[in-house]
Amino acid sequence: MVMYIKKNKSFLFFWLLLFGIITENVGTKYGLQFLFLNPEYLGTVGFTSFFIIGIMTGMFIVAFNIAGFLLNSFRFPFLATLSRTFLKFFLNNFIIPTSFILLYCIRIYQFQLDSQLKTLSEIAIDILGLLSGIAVILFLSLRYFHSTNQDIFKLFGVTHADKDDLLPTRDYSKLDKWRKDAWRVETYLTTFHKVKLVRETGHYQPYMLQRVFKQNHLNAAVFEVVLIILFLSLGFFGESPHLKIPAGASVVLFFTILLMLAGVIRFWLKSWGTFAMVGLLLLINFLSQFDYFSPRTFAYGINNSKPESTVYSNENLTNNNSDQHLIKSLDNTQAILLNWKNYWTSKGVAKPKLIILEASGGGLRSMLFTFKSLQVIDSSLNGDLMKQTAIIFGSSGGMLSESYYRELYWKQKEQLMLDNFSGKGKFIQTLGNDMLNSIIFNGVVADLFLNPTQIKIDNHSYPKDRAYAWEKSFNENTQHLFEHPISDYITPESNAEIPMLVISPTILNSGGALHISPQPVTYLLNSSDPTLQQLPNGIEFTQYFKDQNSLNLRMSSALRMNAAFPYITPATTLPCTPSLEVLDAGLHDNYGTQNAVQFIYAFKDWINENTSGVVLLQIRDTPKKIKTENNSAATFFEKTTGPIKNLSDNFLVVQDYISDKLISNISMTKDIKFDYVLVQMPETKERVSLNWHLTEKEKNLLITGIYSNNNKVEIAKLKSLIKAN
Repeated sequence: MVMYIKKNKSFLFFWLLLFGIITENVGTKYGLQFLFLNPEYLGTVGFTSFFIIGIMTGMFIVAFNIAGFLLNSFRFPFLATLSRTFLKFFLNNFIIPTSFILLYCIRIYQFQLDSQLKTLSEIAIDILGLLSGIAVILFLSLRYFHSTNQDIFKLFGVTHADKDDLLPTRDYSKLDKWRKDAWRVETYLTTFHKVKLVRETGHYQPYMLQRVFKQNHLNAAVFEVVLIILFLSLGFFGESPHLKIPAGASVVLFFTILLMLAGVIRFWLKSWGTFAMVGLLLLINFLSQFDYFSPRTFAYGINNSKPESTVYSNENLTNNNSDQHLIKSLDNTQAILLNWKNYWTSKGVAKPKLIILEASGGGLRSMLFTFKSLQVIDSSLNGDLMKQTAIIFGSSGGMLSESYYRELYWKQKEQLMLDNFSGKGKFIQTLGNDMLNSIIFNGVVADLFLNPTQIKIDNHSYPKDRAYAWEKSFNENTQHLFEHPISDYITPESNAEIPMLVISPTILNSGGALHISPQPVTYLLNSSDPTLQQLPNGIEFTQYFKDQNSLNLRMSSALRMNAAFPYITPATTLPCTPSLEVLDAGLHDNYGTQNAVQFIYAFKDWINENTSGVVLLQIRDTPKKIKTENNSAATFFEKTTGPIKNLSDNFLVVQDYISDKLISNISMTKDIKFDYVLVQMPETKERVSLNWHLTEKEKNLLITGIYSNNNKVEIAKLKSLIKAN
């Protein structure tokens, strides 16, 4: 313990992270603890999933011991005089790994009993799986070292210093003078239940001890290099569903690779190791600017090969927002709205209510709550929600469910309505399936190192990175309904068979939005009032990238860009000069309110003449409330980190203020008949994590959240507004 604290603090950092995660002190907001306490493999949590976590934990423990042995064995010359030198070091290095395993088992027991309501026998099987995985790896690894490592007896025929018939004495007047940096050690464990005194080693020839260590070191280094190569080669087999190991296992795998690399580099380069690692980081940083070493993530379907044909400049932004484009987009959408009204006129409704639908971001959390909310709301409106809705906005997970619901309404309406009214949950079951396992696995074995595997889509090759893993998982969870170009929506949207839908991910270069729609939507770029002199609110994708065949963009890629949470899924590079980077829509507008209000202002005259008013229906995956936690800084570190933490924690709250202000302004506008309906996930005792992986308990909370009293009141309000047509 003292040795690692004094000499190898970086090794302890990985342990601190693991201890912090399982004790719910690190990453709780994003549900990192569930990746370890409730790992999912092939859709189930049980012996196998915990066994895989155990295997990776065992590998991490082995890597920790190997790295420690390579870098520190010279501090303990007496080890070279013992039988099974490395195994003795391994045994005496038990405190941290054993403490972690014991605490991990306790936390699994507590979590599975309290949160998953498992029986004691089921929990015992889970823990047995974890311990079995650890035991298998430790047995195989230590068996390898036992059979390949040589000790002082095998090399020189000298009797082991830990032989039982030798007197357990040590003459401290004869210290290990052959190494001035040798640490004084008086006792050591020879087995878990037997302690021995250290015998002096001054009478051994230094070369004998050095050779024992050198031979053991070589075997350890070879073992690490082979494991590193094996881990990296997993990237070639990322398509296999059986390799979608639990995300927690991938996290431990990542720590293991880093630990082994650090150990090998510092072992071979000695005192130059730290300098070499810093140099390696600088080299990686330099090489990352070249596509070969750091392939960019592209959107599937469009032509990404000629970015020079489109220039990202103020001049082109102005042209993209020209009066000609504005008039064209207004006329086109007005024609769609007229078709939307004609449907209701044929039903005997002269002035129908026009619904604008928007949903918040929030990963799987928002996906499940939004989809279930749409089902319940649509049922209360007798299946007319999509017909009553003119346009859809949103962010991240909310937009994913809005798109999926619209797709099902378009292609599988009968099955959707049957599922809505029966409450069987046929579609929501697969929608909530894990997406994180494959994303994290691809990130560890492919994205962080050279990724040799490619996928071919529409005659273009793309790396099998985290973006590909996300899109593949999403398509599997949604019946592969989005593997088509956005141009497929032109006709059904134009005929008002389905609502218009605008996807608006954030452009990192400018902070604006990238408005993706098969219809021209220039009116979303800024106010039609020229006296305001506003900056364009982003870019109209299909117009700006028409030379790259923008209408051929895959719908799944558009949704992926809209839900690209920073660091989990990579930013998408758009083909222009200079290139644009696109991330999650929630960075710009987490609810879609800015677009919704812009749409209302653009068509307020038409809305007043042809409808009985507009209803903004907002679905949120978190309750709207003012934060009342104590954020005052008490310690020096809290004062130092407080401003950044508070800004991060209040990011969405600030968006709430902006959204509320926009809605308030439009509701007070006398010449617009406006109503606001808010459906939100109620506050629960246990916070549902923001993640692409949810526990069964979290899923149940989200699915039942729509039935809160407040939501019932809001749905009844919406129903009365529609009936008042």
